[in-house]
Amino acid sequence: IFHGFLICIDRSMFQLYSGRTMRVNMADRPKPKAPLYPETEHKLFVGNLSWTVTPEMLTDAFQRCGNVVGARVLYDGETGRSRGYGFVCYSTKEEMDQAIETLNGTEIEGREIRVNLALGKRY
Repeated sequence: IFHGFLICIDRSMFQLYSGRTMRVNMADRPKPKAPLYPETEHKLFVGNLSWTVTPEMLTDAFQRCGNVVGARVLYDGETGRSRGYGFVCYSTKEEMDQAIETLNGTEIEGREIRVNLALGKRY
């Protein structure tokens, strides 16, 4: 044992250790998560959201510019509180462009939102 960890070569060595039966579960690779909604190439970043904004509220606000395929608000995994931004996907480029032009700078829940093209993940 080294700092509370036991190095395992194979399962057979875990029959008995210091008089105690040990059970070992081998770790599996995490399965990829299915997207919450079908993403399209017509995806917008929506920033400066109030913590009270929900995906349904985003859908309602953005629906007037076209067919919203999906809307998502991101939340902090520890606190459960909104991170203050989200994404909206449209069916077509024209709808997406209209949403940028129409909704950028408008208010949702008392906050002036920023609407831009969504760029790939930043690392």
